[in-house]
Amino acid sequence: MTPEDLSIISKIFKTPNPNEIMSKLNDMGRVERMKLAENLFEIMRRVYGTVLEPSIRETFIKIHSNMKKMFFVQLFRVDQRLKSDHRGWIPKLKRLRQIELFCDISDFDLLNIAESLVEVKLQANEPFLKQYEEVKGVYLLKDSANVFEFNSKVPVIARSGIFGDDACATGERESSITVKPIMNCTAQFIPRESFVKLIRSVPGLQEKVFQSVVERAKQGSIRAEEQRKLTQEILDNIGQGSFSINVAGEIGENYTALAADYLGSENLVGVPFADLAFRNDRETLRNYYRALHMLFSGAEFNHNVVLDLLPNDVSINNRDFKLQYSFVQDGAGNVMSVFVRMEDITLQLELARKEEQENAITSKMQSNVGGFMDMLEDIQKSYEKIGVFAEKYWVNNQQPDTQVINEMLRCLHGSKGLSGQFELKKLKTIIHNFEDWFLSIEKQGIEKYTDAFQELYTAFEQELDYALSFKENLGEGIIQILSGISFDLAEFGLLEEAAIKGDLNTIRSIVLSKNNVPADKITSNWKKDALRLAEKLRKTIDVQISIEKDLTIPKELAKKLNVDLSHLYRNCVDHGIESAKVRFEAGKPEEGIISVIIAKEDENLLIEIMDDGGGIDTQKISQLATANPHLDQQLIQKYIENNEHWRILFLPGFSSAEKVTDVSGRGVGMDAVLKTVESFKGFIEMESEYGLGTKIRILIPLLPS
Repeated sequence: MTPEDLSIISKIFKTPNPNEIMSKLNDMGRVERMKLAENLFEIMRRVYGTVLEPSIRETFIKIHSNMKKMFFVQLFRVDQRLKSDHRGWIPKLKRLRQIELFCDISDFDLLNIAESLVEVKLQANEPFLKQYEEVKGVYLLKDSANVFEFNSKVPVIARSGIFGDDACATGERESSITVKPIMNCTAQFIPRESFVKLIRSVPGLQEKVFQSVVERAKQGSIRAEEQRKLTQEILDNIGQGSFSINVAGEIGENYTALAADYLGSENLVGVPFADLAFRNDRETLRNYYRALHMLFSGAEFNHNVVLDLLPNDVSINNRDFKLQYSFVQDGAGNVMSVFVRMEDITLQLELARKEEQENAITSKMQSNVGGFMDMLEDIQKSYEKIGVFAEKYWVNNQQPDTQVINEMLRCLHGSKGLSGQFELKKLKTIIHNFEDWFLSIEKQGIEKYTDAFQELYTAFEQELDYALSFKENLGEGIIQILSGISFDLAEFGLLEEAAIKGDLNTIRSIVLSKNNVPADKITSNWKKDALRLAEKLRKTIDVQISIEKDLTIPKELAKKLNVDLSHLYRNCVDHGIESAKVRFEAGKPEEGIISVIIAKEDENLLIEIMDDGGGIDTQKISQLATANPHLDQQLIQKYIENNEHWRILFLPGFSSAEKVTDVSGRGVGMDAVLKTVESFKGFIEMESEYGLGTKIRILIPLLPS
């Protein structure tokens, strides 16, 4: 949807008067009205999607997509067809309604069926279906025809209606009856493939066909009884994904439309089920074919025991299914075919996973309530900055400069790290995708990615709302304390007395004591996050944190450092500490050590972060920096000449990572660290020895403001 589309909608609905709106709509052309309807339908999806739970929202989007195809493609096409030849189509629909099978089907579905009809002339007493010969399709007769079985010269019954549907619906190639028209007549013919496709696509039609087949079979012969068993087996599975498997493990012609949807293929005939479900699991694949071989071997054993060898659970096309098996036997007890029922348990498992995830988030929140509140505040600020960006650049389709993009990347990078600390995995992924978006528009321009922005922005808003919902588990009192300064009655009395006297020193002392927090708030959740990252990267580390006793610092400083300095210890894990193999070959212990020291030095806050990893490869840093045309090459040469290669790491846009991941590679993390330290009038320096490790030293003034 373009800004021009939104402008048109705004003009039409500017005045909330139904008559004026209808007048404006009547002035529009038919194509314009269709485009308007499609845009309004899309707006409905976006708005309604914001109020749904994530797991339900995905289902809603699929339903919306199917409805959109129905409203704006299929219905429109049917409407055009009827308008182009109204006199020709209406009689065809009336004739079809005279057949009981189609009497209560909608005009829309009936028109699709009518399109497949071919008119054929039938001669009296000349068979159009012959017993034991191939059935090429279905015949629809308004006039009566005689039905014969087993080459009998006496008809079993004379009837009109539909013929050949039993063979086509159940997958049999040959006809079980012979049918001859009583007099010369005209019939409507539907080819086999078209008929099978139609009954699967029209709601309830396949079930009616099977029911009709079964009812006729109940009144027939022994052969019909065998057919009844087969069709009843299929009938029992209506509403489920089900199909039959032959001795080779291939899917037969008996399968439901739902099975085709589940397995992602319109035509399943001859497709080995194992190739779709188990090809990546050798053991399951082996047991599957072993069980089939035993079932079809004709050996005498308990077939139900063999069914236990078949896998019961499988994931296909991002859906989870529970499988149930049954089989059909002939008179001698030999297995003729195996039927598989697929029950979609995706939502059930998704709800279980969601509950597990929510428990993990709640646990993290309860163990660090203050940190969780700070995280929400930080991410809300990121969301607000994106909103400001949208108003200035996205709405106007204006390309932002590199500085603006780098600022947005720094902001998002910090929020992404925080959301990961509190198990908000989907929010973390969306922020990561937003980083990709900003990097893409920097290289290729904003015009190419305007539509993608809206999807990301909506998803960000929804996941932020989800994160904010966890605040409901906290009492209002604790939220107020954590969100600002809270005074008890005695403290408020002291403040009032000091204010009356004009004693600013006392007021400052009381307020600052409330505003300060223990220095360990800086490292809140650092150790857990570092260990979790190390596990993800398959590294073994020990995180040692030492903080000066009774050291307190301003609350805002602690919050900011907790977020932005996380890039430093994460870089130690990702880039500094080597793999166990590399460390072993270098004669180091397999376990890497990351040390954090926080203390007061004179009137400064001292923070040191060290690792015993591989150190900085100055040659690699120089090569990467000089090869990047977006970096200030004069500044880079100055750093190289002064042997201060480490300063290159803090340049915006520089990264030493070989590929972008959700951990590193965007060139914004170290830049964010430097900006934060400088914003508090501090400075940063780094010492590194290749092969031995790196030490980062930060000093920030602690003078009261």
